Amino acid sequence: MLKKLFIYFAALAGSVLFFLIFVLVFVNSTEITCVQQPDQTYTCQRQTYLLGKFPTFHKEIAHIVDATVVDDGCSEGCAYRTEFITSDGSQVALNEVYTDYSPVSIQTNEIKSLLHGGRASFEYNIQPPWWVLFLIVGLFLMDIVILTLTLGLGAVKDYFAQRDQLPS
Repeated sequence: MLKKLFIYFAALAGSVLFFLIFVLVFVNSTEITCVQQPDQTYTCQRQTYLLGKFPTFHKEIAHIVDATVVDDGCSEGCAYRTEFITSDGSQVALNEVYTDYSPVSIQTNEIKSLLHGGRASFEYNIQPPWWVLFLIVGLFLMDIVILTLTLGLGAVKDYFAQRDQLPS
């Protein structure tokens, strides 16, 4: 019985860990604050927020002149992300997650227009994809129900069966 309970709680802990990793990776917002430099390039501060509230990662990117859409190599279907182009030709990812072309294209075009607008400074915000959180929560709840039905109920039945036995 203890072995079954241990397996149940170990599987449950694995599900919680899986849920937390997916939230950490996919449910982030990004705030970009850019300031134009004397050489007409921009220096941007990129701040990532977990669940749109809690600051996590921060990065400064200097000498930005443009933005472009980059694909992931299309090995298993294409996914895209926005990358900044610096004055020396290197590229720096806006964020590490690749996604569908349409939202990335819109995002890149908006950032390009801000970079080429000649403003002294600007801010750009990317909201977290809340649908991903709903999907992950739904999968997590489904996993808990399945674990409980397959492993948990058997452990509880064994417990009651052992408890109700007469001592020999």
